[in-house]
Amino acid sequence: MFNVGGMELVVIGLVALIVLGPDKLPGALRQLGHVVGELRRVSRGFQTDLREAMHEAERDVERQRRAAEDATRAGAPATNAPSGTAPDPGAGMAAAQAELEAMETAQERAEQERDEHRGGSSGSEPAA
Repeated sequence: MFNVGGMELVVIGLVALIVLGPDKLPGALRQLGHVVGELRRVSRGFQTDLREAMHEAERDVERQRRAAEDATRAGAPATNAPSGTAPDPGAGMAAAQAELEAMETAQERAEQERDEHRGGSSGSEPAA
């Protein structure tokens, strides 16, 4: 996460030993462990919430896509119209096309938000 190697850890440990002393160092390390654990739990919860929101957005886009397909199918010319003429299929297609464009725009926005969140939180993922 911070790209700290073995030598850097040794230096940090020696500085901590000199500054805190041998009697306070175990308590400080224990407290540090609790803080790191809490940060990981918060990070994991945030990631879970973000994934759920993304899945919900994807499900909404899929529902909208299916609704647009259903609207396109429903806009097919009817042969039993009361006036004896078929309705204009272009009107149904135009409405379906507008809905499809709106869904694509929403999906692009959701993908951009997902990419922004991944870029901002990729370094905060806890190591397994």
